[in-house]
Formats: sequence, structure tokens, C-alpha cells
Amino acid sequence: MIYIKEHIRCKQIEWSCDNELECIGLNVTLSPQMYFTLIGMYRPPSTKSVFFDRFNTMLRERDFGKEVILMGDFNINYEDKCCRKTLKRITNTFDLTQLVKGPTRVTCCSKTQIDLVFSNKPERATKSFNMVTGLSDHNLTLIARKLSKSRFNLSTVRKPDQLRIPKSELNYFEKAIKGINWNDLLSYTDVEADSQVFLSTIQTTINGFLKKIKSKPGQKSTLPWLNGEIWKLTKERDYALKIALKSKLEHDRRRFTMLRNKVMKEIRQAKANFFINIIGEAKGNSKLIWENLKKLTGKDHSNTAKRLEIMVNKNLTQDAVEIAIAFNSYFIDSVRALTQNPSTGFLGSVLVNDTQPVFIIREVSESKVNKVISSLKNSKAKDVFGMDSTFLKNYKESLIGPITKVTNTSIGLGVFPRVWKSAIITAIFKSGDPADVSNYRPISILPVVSKVVEKCVAEQLIAHLNNSPFTLHSMQFGFRAKHSTETANCFLLENVKSKMDKGGAVGAVFLDLRKAFDTVNHEILITKLSKFNFSPDALRWMKSYLEGRTQCVRVSNELSPTRSYDVGVPQGSILGPLLFSLYINDLPSVCTGSEVQMYADDTVIYVHAKSKQQAAQELTTVMVQVTKWLSDSCLHLNVKKTVYMFFTKRATDATEPDVYVSGEKLQVVSDFKYLGIILDSNLSFKKHVKKVIQITKFNLANFQFIRNCLTTEVAKLYFKSMILPHLTYCLTSWAQACCTTLKPIQSVYKQALKVLDRKPNSHHHCHILRKHELLSWENLVQYTDACLVFKILNGLAPPPLNIFVKQKTQTYGSRSTRSAMRGDCIVPLRKSTFSKSAFSVRASHVWNTLPSDTHNCTTYHTFTKCLKTWLKVNQICEHGP
Repeated sequence: MIYIKEHIRCKQIEWSCDNELECIGLNVTLSPQMYFTLIGMYRPPSTKSVFFDRFNTMLRERDFGKEVILMGDFNINYEDKCCRKTLKRITNTFDLTQLVKGPTRVTCCSKTQIDLVFSNKPERATKSFNMVTGLSDHNLTLIARKLSKSRFNLSTVRKPDQLRIPKSELNYFEKAIKGINWNDLLSYTDVEADSQVFLSTIQTTINGFLKKIKSKPGQKSTLPWLNGEIWKLTKERDYALKIALKSKLEHDRRRFTMLRNKVMKEIRQAKANFFINIIGEAKGNSKLIWENLKKLTGKDHSNTAKRLEIMVNKNLTQDAVEIAIAFNSYFIDSVRALTQNPSTGFLGSVLVNDTQPVFIIREVSESKVNKVISSLKNSKAKDVFGMDSTFLKNYKESLIGPITKVTNTSIGLGVFPRVWKSAIITAIFKSGDPADVSNYRPISILPVVSKVVEKCVAEQLIAHLNNSPFTLHSMQFGFRAKHSTETANCFLLENVKSKMDKGGAVGAVFLDLRKAFDTVNHEILITKLSKFNFSPDALRWMKSYLEGRTQCVRVSNELSPTRSYDVGVPQGSILGPLLFSLYINDLPSVCTGSEVQMYADDTVIYVHAKSKQQAAQELTTVMVQVTKWLSDSCLHLNVKKTVYMFFTKRATDATEPDVYVSGEKLQVVSDFKYLGIILDSNLSFKKHVKKVIQITKFNLANFQFIRNCLTTEVAKLYFKSMILPHLTYCLTSWAQACCTTLKPIQSVYKQALKVLDRKPNSHHHCHILRKHELLSWENLVQYTDACLVFKILNGLAPPPLNIFVKQKTQTYGSRSTRSAMRGDCIVPLRKSTFSKSAFSVRASHVWNTLPSDTHNCTTYHTFTKCLKTWLKVNQICEHGP
């Protein structure tokens, strides 16, 4: 029974005839904009497991796009994880949060929490109460729901004055840039002087047009879609209301009604256009969409009035210059504390092998520079000269010539100009105490012109590595064409699972290197580069590129004094990650008796053994060689963050054996996040699926909030850029989880489809799939599997994956079998059901069901198009007709 005040509008819910639960429900309407569903329920202690099926069915009939409050005596001890397991799984599926804290029934021999309150909008419940009344052996459980709505809070903080070129001056500025006679300014023989003149001339020209733009004082908070026309209409509406109330004439009342309706129509249209523009202009870029949504939801704190306060010399200070100096000192000194002198046996250049391809940095053409500038990512982060990539792209026609000539002078002389080595550092807070400088990480902004030169050289170096015997190790998956986190995770899991199928255990150590990129020794790097057959001129240019770099820190438009550093590859550079990959390329050579996989500095070393004890011993032995190699390479292992785990088919309660590094015991873990996937010791992926659901539901809530403002096409764009990427990231790896684990993911996917089509939860999702020509969850998994198989078979994936996916070539006499002629794959033989869920087995079965014309597609684009068409045609409604 539910008591409710007479003046509150409500309507009792009529349950379907097959609902046999003891429950009552009301749709409560407080105002046209504020309403929720209230459900009271009782579960008898003797109820069988069929209750959960009926409970799940009842919840599916509710529209969880609206607020739902579910309360009652469930006779399930929610504080007992074992008892609540099934109930929690169902409520999590519908994003219901339990609000009551502590036991609700206390007797002389037990304390249980059986009276529960759930809500899918917990932020609207201001308080929850659990009170002893004496009326019953059950406590009184209450929640207080707030009645005020949180509003957008934009522009409440006055923004600082900005220096920028006014729009009215842009045409004059463009003429000034075009009017610079570079041939008179540049000598093209002294790269240091030319690069300095080029950048200082640009900087002087920019400074000549900069004006201080003051922010509007006292700017009121407002909704971003309310424009001047709407404000004007609003004033007319309010004035018309005053006239109507004063005159009480029907004509004046009709005029007010007309203006009121017009204002509402304009607001709805402006709001819709606002969200359409945000998502449309992002063109699928989830980062841009999320940045704008953060501002609307109040989660963007970039414009807060709180000033940075840092502990300097045991005193808190807000002085920007002092803080900038403190940051710069910490960022440089913390790296210098780790530096060490390399062993002499590790140094010394290798002679060039003239019988093999030699890496020579060649001069570039203006068309090449034009292409490189166009490919730079748009950014408005200013370098030390006030330039950014957006500026360079906007005025590239006037700047291509001098940039090309200075670049070629740099290549010809083997000198990287000093002015291109100056970085501005921004300190970004990580976590912990915000007053501690060690809780910040540096983000480097290099001169944008230097990135053009770097990209030209990087492309030539990649071509050399791909077309010569001097290539990157096959187990390096980072920053390489045809390689990705998906292929890295796929290979690791396939390899681990194939070994687990043979029995025993797989032990893995996940290395954590302390400031890996920042501690690269330049002498060792040059020595290692020579082993890739670099010419003397190329080595000289690389040495010049690395040495003599400087940086300063910017805090609130204040810059610290410049300081130099002499180790590491430049952060934020294009060449840096590639040079680091070459630096650690020979790490696998010392890991005898084990396997190594790398993604830049994310390295995992693993062994297969008959038992965990044997695996631990082998890992300890391997780590001796790894530690020596790291020491010789001047890299530092962070022992506290380096962890190990064992992969086994079954969970065991036995104590895990120890793995040691230099006499220090490593930490053993049961799960570890590797390249975005949470791996657990049994490869169940339960924690990973839970994390994916959590992230997706957050984005889904935002989607639901703005859906009515979007057109269908823009809504589909949001769905594909903000929902699908989270659900499909490395799906080929974790889709091997069991059906029970994956079921909540399917539910979230169906919820997203219903939000996309603005349908209640009770709506049949298969109709939405047909309407929008989308794939079901099962077909989405098959689609990602088949796409990766196509890449593997057609040389578009890392070669190591070829050992897991192979096409049939078996023949009888002079004739091939039909399956071989169709291009079918060999399905790997696996002993256990556990191993049969691996990608290689699952994906081969999927591939073999595809028609031969899909197999024979010559391009990836054509294949994906044919595959989607075939999957849609054969998509069967799982609920029947």
C-alpha cells in the first residue's frame, strides 16, 4: 500500500496479466517537467528463483529513460555479497543504485539489510534514513528526494583578458604574412640564423596585430542556445503578459499566448540546433563532443575561479612565477636523479653496411611539406613563438616556401636548429594532494614548425625500417602501421590461451619503467641507431636533434626561466616514440626461455610451465637478464608498480608463488589493465565488462538527456562516436567471455538502440535494427571478428597473427577441396571448451560461414561493405516474427 497526498497527481500502473509479483506502482507527476515512477514491492522469504525472472521482466517493462524509485522488503540480505549476487546483477543492468545504508532488521541473533530502496537517479536523493522506531522489528527506511533542478552554470566566472587578433584585423594580418619577402631575410646557408629569423619574423608580425580582448564583466549565467532574438521575443512576451493582466481583454490574452508559444518554439529549435552543431562539427571526434558536453553538465572545471596553490619551500604559494619555477625544477631534477653513465661496452658506432639499404635523410619538396602540414592535427596550443598548428594550416600557402628551404638546409648541414628545441610545459594534475608538485605530469608544446621537419624525417625512417633487414622487432606493436592495441591484445590472449589449452599455467610480468621516455641516454641511442644502418650524416642530424634542448613552464600566462636538459627523447614530438621503440628493440634478445611483447614502453614478459611454482622460478631467472639489460640501457624498473600474475583455467585458493627482482619481491595481482583491457587470471573478463558498462551508461545518460534535441542522423553520429567505440574497443579480445558475462553488455547495447530511436525499454529492439540498418550485438561481434581475419589474411595486420589464422590449402590429387577453393580458414583444434572461445577458433568459424564473393573482396573497404550487407540480410529476430 502507498499513501500519497491528495494534491499530488498520480496514476496507478496496470501490470501485465503475467506479473505475479507482490507489488504496486504509481506514476507520480509533480509538474510537467518533474515526474517519476514509484514501485513498492514485497518478496516472501519462501519465494523460489522464479522471482528473479519475473522481477527482471517487470523492470524491462518500465521506461528507464525516466526516474524510477523501487522500494520494499526483499528478504535478501544486501550486505551479504553471496545473497545479493542475482539481485545486484539485475539492478545493475537497469542502472539502479541501492540507497539505504546499514542493517534494517536487527534481532538478538542477527543483523540484516533486507529493506531496500533503489533509484536510477541517485543524485536526486538528497538523504537516506534508516531509523529504529519500535513499531516493528524492521527499521523505518526513508529517502528525501530534492525538488529543485540543477541548471547549467556557464560563464559564471569572469574569464581572463585574452591576447588575440581581432576578426576585423585578420585580412590585414594575412596580407602582412603574404607580403614578407623571405628571400631577402633568409640566407639558406646558416640554418641557425635562418630558423631564428623565420620564427622571430612570424612572431613580430603576430605581435603587431595582437589586441587585448576584455571579457564582459558581470556576465550572467545563461543557456548557451539562447540568442539575442530569443531574448528579444522573451521581453515582448513578458510585456504582453503585463498588458493582458492589466486590460483583461481577450485580444491581449491571445497576443500573449501567441508570443509564449512562439518563444517556446524558438527555444526548442535553438536548443536542437545547438546540439546538432556540436555533434555535427565534431564529425565523429568523441573528444570534441565530450569536451562540449562536460561544459553543459557542469563537469568542466577549466574555468573555475580557484587559483593554483603549490607547496614551495614548505610554504603554500599562489604566485604564478614561483609555481612555474617549482614545476620546472621538479620536472628536470626528478629525471636527473635517475640518470646514470652508460657502460663503455655499450657504446660505439657500427660501421655502415653498404651492401644493405642505408638510411639517408633526403631533402623534401614543397608538395611534401604541404601534405605534411595538412596532416597535422588541429590544435590551438601556442608554442613559445605564439604559433599553433591551426595557424600554420591557415597560412601555409605563404609559409610553405621558407619552411621547405629551412628544412632542407637543416638536412643538408645535419643540424637541427636550437630555436626548434624550445618547449613550453603545462603541468596537468594527476591525483593526490594538489599542493604537491609530484602529483602533476608535464605536457610539452614544441614549436609547430619543428613538427613539420620531424614528420618528414619520421616518414623516411619508417620507410627504411619497412624496406630493409634493419626493422623493428616483430613483437613491438606500438606506433607502427597495421599495428594497434587491438592486434597487441589479440596476439597476447591468443598466445596465452593456446598455451593454457595444453595445461599448466602461464606466468606474466608486466614491466613498469620509471620515466622511460625521459631517461633515454643519447649516447646509447645513437649507438643503437647505427645498428639500423644509419649514414654518418643521418646520425649527425639525430644527435643534433636530441642535444641542447630547453624547456620552461607556463602557469597563468607566466613563464618560468628556461632550463636545459640532456637526456630523454622530446616529449610531445613525432620522432620521440619511434626513437624509443628503436632504443628498446633488442630487449627480447635477452629474454631467453620466455616470450616478450611490447607496445612502446608497455612490456609484458611471460612463460608457460607445468605449474605456477615452475613459472615463478622461470620468471625470476628471466628478470635477472632483464634487470641487467635495463641497467646497461640506463632505464629504471619501477619495482613497486611492476606486477605479475598467473593465467590458469581454474581459480585456486592456494598462495601464489613469489617472483623476485634483485632480491625484492614483486607484487602479485589477480587482474591487470593492459592496453585498455582488464585481464584477470581466468580470462573471464568480468571486471572489464563491468567497467565497459559503467563508462557506456554514463555516455548513454548524456545521450538520453539531449536525444530529443537531435535529428536522427546526428543522433546516429553520436551513437557511433560516443557509444559504439566503448562497446567495441578490442572486442575481438574480450568477446571470448562467456554468455552470462556478456549478457549485461547486450542489455546496454539494446538500451542505447532504444534511446537512439526514442523508444521505451519495453519496445522490441529488432524493429530499431531494421529501421536504422544496424547490426545486432551478436552480428557486431561477428563483424569485428571477420574484419580482423580479413586484415590478417591480406597482410593488413601484424605478421605474428598469421600463425593463428590460416587459409586451407589442402588438395586431393590435382584438385583442391571446395572449402579451400572458397577461401575457408583452418579451425584450430583446441582440447577444452575454455580454449574454443578464443578469437582464432571463433573468428575462423565466422569466416567460413561467409559467402565466397565476400572472401574474394580485394580491398578492406569493399569487404566491410559486403560483410555488413550480408549480416543485415541474414539478421534474424531473436524474438521471432
